[in-house]
Amino acid sequence: QGAGGQASSALAARPPAAAAQSPRSARAHVRDMARGDDDSDDEQQKPKVEKPKKERGPTWLGEAWAREDVLILTLPVFSGCSNEFKRLLLRAIRFYEFESAGRETWWDEDNEEICTLENLHPDRLPPLQQKFIGQTLDPCEFLCQGGDYDTRLVLVLSGSVEKRIGDGATGGRCVTRRLSRGDCEGLPEFLGVGGTQQRTCVLRAGAEGARVRFVTRDAVQKLLKVTVPGLEEDDDPEPRWPKEVAYFQTLALDRIDALPHKASRELLFWQPLNRADRLEFMRIDGQNMFRMDNALGMSVSGPVPEGIEERYYLDGQIVLRAEVKGDCLIMILRGEVEAEVPEGCGGQCLPRKYVPSVHDGSSWLGDGRCPSPAPRKEWTVQTQAVNPQEPDTMARLMALRQELAAPKQIIFCALTKPQDFKRAKRKLAQAAEEGQIDLSKQATTDWRWAWDDPVGLKAINILKSHRVLSEHGEQVAEEVKLHQHPPRPPPPPEPEAVLGSGTTIGHLAMLGVPIVLSGVVRAKGPVHIVVLHRHILLEALKDCPERALFEPVGMTVEETVEILSTPIPRKGDPGARPAHLGPNTGPPRHITEQGEAKAASYAAWSQKRGPFVGLAGADALKQVMLTAIKSYILLWDLIHDAPPRLLEAVISQFEPRYLLPNETVIVDEEPDADFLFIVIHGEFVVTLEGAEIDHIGQGDIQGAAQLLTLNDWTRTVRVSATNRGEAMIQLLRRSKLVEMLAGHPVPKIRLREVEELLRDAKQADWRILKQIPAFDSCTLKPFLARLYKDADIRLYCPGDFLAEAGQTGPSMIVVLAGEVRCEQPQTLFYVELKRGDWCFQNNILGIEAERAHDVVAITHVMVMVLYRHALLNAIVAHPQAREAVLDNETWRAEESVPKLGKLNVFDSVPEALIKRLEKESSPRYFKAGSIILGAGQAVEDDHVLFILRGEVRISVLGIPTRTMGVGAAIGVHRFLGLDCPPGQMEIVATSPCDVMALKRETMQWALEEERFEDDLIPYKNGKSILSGGQILDAFGFPIGSAKFVPTCVEESEVFGACSREFVAQIPKLVEEVAFWPKEVIYRQGDVGDFMYFIKAGRVRLEAMGRKQHEIVGGGATIGDMACLDQVPNHVETAIAETHVWARILHKKLLRRALSSFPEEGRRLMGSKAGGGGNVFG
Repeated sequence: QGAGGQASSALAARPPAAAAQSPRSARAHVRDMARGDDDSDDEQQKPKVEKPKKERGPTWLGEAWAREDVLILTLPVFSGCSNEFKRLLLRAIRFYEFESAGRETWWDEDNEEICTLENLHPDRLPPLQQKFIGQTLDPCEFLCQGGDYDTRLVLVLSGSVEKRIGDGATGGRCVTRRLSRGDCEGLPEFLGVGGTQQRTCVLRAGAEGARVRFVTRDAVQKLLKVTVPGLEEDDDPEPRWPKEVAYFQTLALDRIDALPHKASRELLFWQPLNRADRLEFMRIDGQNMFRMDNALGMSVSGPVPEGIEERYYLDGQIVLRAEVKGDCLIMILRGEVEAEVPEGCGGQCLPRKYVPSVHDGSSWLGDGRCPSPAPRKEWTVQTQAVNPQEPDTMARLMALRQELAAPKQIIFCALTKPQDFKRAKRKLAQAAEEGQIDLSKQATTDWRWAWDDPVGLKAINILKSHRVLSEHGEQVAEEVKLHQHPPRPPPPPEPEAVLGSGTTIGHLAMLGVPIVLSGVVRAKGPVHIVVLHRHILLEALKDCPERALFEPVGMTVEETVEILSTPIPRKGDPGARPAHLGPNTGPPRHITEQGEAKAASYAAWSQKRGPFVGLAGADALKQVMLTAIKSYILLWDLIHDAPPRLLEAVISQFEPRYLLPNETVIVDEEPDADFLFIVIHGEFVVTLEGAEIDHIGQGDIQGAAQLLTLNDWTRTVRVSATNRGEAMIQLLRRSKLVEMLAGHPVPKIRLREVEELLRDAKQADWRILKQIPAFDSCTLKPFLARLYKDADIRLYCPGDFLAEAGQTGPSMIVVLAGEVRCEQPQTLFYVELKRGDWCFQNNILGIEAERAHDVVAITHVMVMVLYRHALLNAIVAHPQAREAVLDNETWRAEESVPKLGKLNVFDSVPEALIKRLEKESSPRYFKAGSIILGAGQAVEDDHVLFILRGEVRISVLGIPTRTMGVGAAIGVHRFLGLDCPPGQMEIVATSPCDVMALKRETMQWALEEERFEDDLIPYKNGKSILSGGQILDAFGFPIGSAKFVPTCVEESEVFGACSREFVAQIPKLVEEVAFWPKEVIYRQGDVGDFMYFIKAGRVRLEAMGRKQHEIVGGGATIGDMACLDQVPNHVETAIAETHVWARILHKKLLRRALSSFPEEGRRLMGSKAGGGGNVFG
C-alpha cells in the first residue's frame, strides 16, 4: 500500500507508466464547458488535425485501490470467491457509492473521454474517489432499526457501531455488541439465510460517530446470474462464476435439517433439563422485553422474537471462546459447531480448565473475525547451567559454544570399532562400486556427512547390515534416523461434541454459574445461531419475582458448614437396630423417590415444598453437591463429626468441570484417574465395551473405588448426546483428599479402615468365575479372563441398593469383598452373600428380564457386575465356549422365538445352510434405550441383524418413523451385496433386544458351492431384481428386466415443480426397504404415513371396483396422495409383484423439510393439484 491511502491492485501487476485516473481534470473540463471557455469557435476556424487514438490497455490499467477496498474484499465471507469475482464486486460497490453521491459522470484522462456509469465498460471500475467511500454517521445516529427491510452488508471503517436488541422498532434497549474497524454485521440478511430480508437488531453509531461501507445483496446476485457469453439462449445456461454460485448456496444454509427463525422462540422457554416443566418468559407478568408480534399480529422486529439476537459464523470461526466466563445462551438454527478437545483430555476430564483466563469483561461469543494462526513453536537447545566460579568454566563455555555453533556431522571413523575400521571402509567402497551409495563428494579419506544428508544415513544402514557399527555408532544411527525421519506428531483428537440444529449451550451461564469451556467451539461449516444474553434477561425481569431464579445470592462459609453439619435421615441409618442385622433398608426406594424436581428448574424453585424452594439456580446446584456429600456414606463417615475448618476444606477441594454433549468424563482403563465426581447438572451415559449400561443424573456419585485406588476405571462415562446443552460435575482428586486429611488423624484412620476392608478385591482375578454354574462347563482361562476383563467393578456403601426387585437388569453380581444381603421386599426372608458368592445368573443368561429380589450392601462392598452383552462378546471371541453357554439360555428353544428360515431373505434356502448361518452367527444384546445403529452408520462387515426378542424404533433427524419387532431384519440390502450407502436413520432399542448377527461371508461361500446352486435360485433372483437385473422364473430363465432407477426420488413427479436445491436433499430423509413377492406394501384404507419411491422391481396396484390392476416399476411413486393429505387414506392396495427395492419418506419428515423451505410447500401443492397454499394446510 502506498502513501495517500491507495494500494495497487492485488489482481495484476500495474505497469510503471500507468497513471491513476484524475477525476479532478474531468471536473475542470466540465466547468470550462459550463463557462463557455472551451474555444470551440476558434477550433472551427483552424484546420482540424486528428490526434491518434490511444490504444486501450487492459481493463485493470490505471486502477487504484484504497485500503478500504482491500478491507472489504478480504472479509471472511468472500474467502471462497476468486480475485476476478472480487474485482467485479468492487465495481458494483463503487457503482452503489457513486449513485449514492449523485455522481454518474467523470473524465477518463487515460483514454481522454467522458465516462458515465451507464456506458462504462462492464470490466472497468469507476475511478477511486476517497470521499465517496462509505457513509459517515454522526454520534448515536441510527443506521437501521429492527424490522427494516435491509439486505446490505455493513462494514465498519472507523469509529464504532452498537448492535442493540430489544424494542428494535424504537431504537433498542440493550447493547449486545460493539463493532470496530474491520467488523461486519448483517450477514443473515445479506446471504438470505432462512429467506429473511428484515433486520432483527438496531445498528447505531457510537458516541464518537462512525464511518461504514455497504455491500448490497443485489450486487452479488447480479454477478452470480451472469452466464457464459453465447449460451444465454440455452434452457440451462452455464454460469460464468460456478464456483461462487456453489459457495454462496452453501452460505445460504438452505439445508433440510435447518430450523426456521420461529424456532428461536425455544430460547424463551426455561427448561434446562429434559422435563415437562418449563417457564415461558413471554408470559411472565411485568416483563415487556420479549414478544413475537405486536398487537396487530405483525412482526415488528424481524423474524425472531424481540430480545433475541442472531449471529452468523463462517467455517472455522470461533463461536464460543475458551477460558472465558459464559454470559449468554445460544441455540443453533442452521449448520453445526464442534468443540475442540483440549490437550490431554481425550480420555478424561481432569486436565480441563475451569477458571477463566480472560477478565476484561468481554463476551464468550466469538467476534466473527478470521481466527489467527497458532503461534509457531520455537525449538531451543536445552543446555546445562554452568557455574562461572568452577574451574574449567571458560573451557566448558567455549566447548558448548562450539557445539552449538558448528553443524553436526556424521564422522565415519567414530561409527566403528578400531579393529573393524578397514573392513567397514571396504564394505562402503564396495557398495559405492555397486551404485548403492555415492562417495564422489568425499575429497579426503576422512569421510564425513552432514547430519541431515541422506547419504550419511545410507552409509550407516550399510554398516549396520554388515554388523560393523560400534555401540556409539548404534546410538548415532538412532539419532540420525530420528533427525531425518522424525515421527509424525499424533493428530489432534477428533471433536467429541458435534452439535447441530436445535442444540443449546449456556443454560448454566444464564443462572450465573461461572461456566468456562476449556476448548473453543468452532463453526463446522457456516452456522446460524440465535442468542439470549443474560443481561437482557435480567433487564427484562427486573420487576418480576422470577428474576430471583437467575440471580445467585451465594452461600457463606458459615452457611455451608451449617448445612453439612446438619444430619439428614437415611435409609441406611442403623438407629437402635442390632448391628448384626445390618442397616435398616426399609421399603424399595424406587417407590419413594419418584417425581422430584431437579435443581435449577422452574418447578424446583416455585414448588411449595422441596430442598430447592426459592433458591436461585446457581445456589441450588451448590446445594446438590452438599446434599450428595451428606448422602454418600463413604464421604460422610469421614467428616460427619469433623471440625468446621475441615468441612470448609472438603468443599474447597472439589473442582468443577463443564462438558458439552458427548464429551468424555472418563474412559475405561484410563490411567492416572484416581478421582471421584458428583453429577451437578445434566444427564450422563455409562458404557461398557461400547454398550450402554446405565444413565446417571443430578446428585449421582461415581469413582469411589478409584478414589481409594482399589481399582482402575472399568466404565466409560460421557455426557448424553441428548443432553440439553452443557453438563457440570464436581470432582475430588485423591491427592487433594490425602493432603486435606494429613492433619486430621481420625478421618484418616477411617479412610484407611475402609481401604483395608476392601483390599481383598484387589486380589481377585478370573478364577473367581469358575465357581459359577453358568460357566462350569466352559472353564477356559482365555474365555473367563476376557469375561473378567470386561466386567464392571463397583464400590457400594452400607445401605446402598445394588439391585431392586422388578428392575430390568441384564447382568449378574459377584461379590469380591464385603457383604451384601439378598432380600424379598416386605418379607423377612434374606440371604447374605460374601466374597465369591453370586446372584442373578438367570438375568445374564436372558432367562429372566427383571430382578427377582433386592440386593443391599451391609458393609462397604466391592462387587463385579457381569453384563449380558459382555458375555456374548466373549462367546464370539472364544467360540469354544459358545455351545456351553448358549445351551443354558433355555429361552432360545421357546416357540415365540422366530426361526431363521422364516425370514424372507432366506426363503427356499436349504436347512443345512440355515444351520451353518446360525452356527457362525454372533449373538448380541442391546439394553432398552441403546443405539443399535447411529445416523450414517451401517452394520459392520455388512452383516444382517435378525431380531429374536424385543423391539426397535427407527428415527430420522430425531423424528420417529416406524418400529420393527420380532422376526424383522436390519441391513438386508448390504447383506445382499447391493450398493446401498448408509442413511440418516438411527435405530434404537425400545425394549431389551436379543439379536443374531448373520455373516455375509457365509452366504458368499454358499453361492460358490455347486451343491447349493439349484436351491439358491430364488435368492439369486432376488439379488438380480433388486440390482436392476433380469427377472427370472422358477427355473432360472429370464422373463423380463427390472427397471433400476437410482434417482427415483430426485426424478419423481411429486417434486417436479420444486427447486433443485430442495429436491437434492430429500434423499437424506428416506429409508431403504425391501419387499418380497406377494408381500403387501400397504392396503386400501390404511393411513398414508409414507410415500414410496420404487427404485427397482414391480408393484401391483389393486382397488375395489377396478377390474384392471395397474403394474408400476422402477421410477414410479406410490402412496403420495395420502401422504400429501390430498386424500384421507390410501385409495388402493399395493402388492409386490416381484422383489421390490423402495425408498420410503415419512409424512413427518416431509413436513420438517418444508418448514426449512417454506416456498416449496406451495410449489409442491402446485405440482400435484395445480393450486396454491401449503401441502399440509
